[in-house]
Amino acid sequence: MDSDRLENRTLDLEPPARQSPAASRLPRLSGVPPASRRKGKSSGAVFAGQGAATPQELHERTAKFLDANRVFSRSEFAEALGLHRDPEAVGSLLRRHVEAGRVKRAAKEVFIVASDASPARFVVQDCIIASKLRPDGVLGYHTALELFGISYTALYNTVHLISRGQPDTVDLPFRTCRIVRPHRSLIRAGQTDFLTIEVEREGVPMKVTAFERTLVDVLHRADRAGGRDEVIECLNVAPYLVDDFDCRKVADYVELLGIRSIAGVVGWWLERWHSELNVSHLTLERLQDMLPGWKPYGLLSRPGYAVFDRYWRVYLPPDALDTSFEGTDPDLEF
Repeated sequence: MDSDRLENRTLDLEPPARQSPAASRLPRLSGVPPASRRKGKSSGAVFAGQGAATPQELHERTAKFLDANRVFSRSEFAEALGLHRDPEAVGSLLRRHVEAGRVKRAAKEVFIVASDASPARFVVQDCIIASKLRPDGVLGYHTALELFGISYTALYNTVHLISRGQPDTVDLPFRTCRIVRPHRSLIRAGQTDFLTIEVEREGVPMKVTAFERTLVDVLHRADRAGGRDEVIECLNVAPYLVDDFDCRKVADYVELLGIRSIAGVVGWWLERWHSELNVSHLTLERLQDMLPGWKPYGLLSRPGYAVFDRYWRVYLPPDALDTSFEGTDPDLEF
């Protein structure tokens, strides 16, 4: 009985009067939910016991985390506070901050921290929210093109996230996120992060497929990048907007995927822009060696609506071969 009273006194300790400015904006933490204490669950161990965090320490950790993270996942929050083994305590803390107006749930297990007191304090780009949906998530396809500034359609309603987990569809504040699995060849090789880079938006780092990988992905799956016309228009301006392009990485990725049917359409595109992107003959020869023995249809072309490219042995849609407009250099003055 005495130990129970001692524990309750430890839980109800008031924090010292001196607090950091960030901590003063947060709701006061008085411990774990009463139900958890009555049942003797692990929540009490977070606040009492040898080496455990006191309410004041947890208060300060929370303030520090929220000041440093504009968007975060529940798992990131739990890990930062040392509560990854106590989901009830995590849920209780998050509910308090949501009720206090400092935090808002954006999607599933993702939360946004208010930037200020304005009506737009919880507005962030949907791609930032999507990047937090899965720990291994990588933004790709049309979303990657957008992040490189190559998007042709201003309002594209889908964000694509690549993850080894189960495919899913998640509603975001303004768009929908489609979570898709990486190609099985990448999973087998343990190379799902092959050709990925980190970009930052609104202070939040995100993983995205590098342009060399994105190029192959959208040529292979134009349906995940707005369709054939969108892909063609995006890639017509890409050579003028991409820096540090490495054609060897493109061939490496096609080789890793092992999808021989896309070698032709990728080789055709690289040859078309070889001067602007400094594509080597060796890279084109590598792709030639990967060509299949059959004549595949590329870029969503189909019988009756396709033109055969004899050199690359691939059927392509007629509008893809139309050279009347192949993009305009953004620096060109009229």
